[in-house]
Amino acid sequence: MNRPYLGVEAILEQFRSGAEASSCQPAATHCLQWLAEFLAREHATMNAEDWDALVHVGGLLWRAGRKM
Repeated sequence: MNRPYLGVEAILEQFRSGAEASSCQPAATHCLQWLAEFLAREHATMNAEDWDALVHVGGLLWRAGRKM
């Protein structure tokens, strides 16, 4: 299956619109759970830089979920 190119700007727009649409704890908690499952499943295929970045994102989601 060919995947179309997706630019950084489009991804940042997705982040922005997602942040505006769902600023509630359940959304952050759901995303954190998904990320943890993804990392558990894919950790063997990731390089250290990608792993560290996604763990950092997980920390931000964790903090966002606790603040609400």
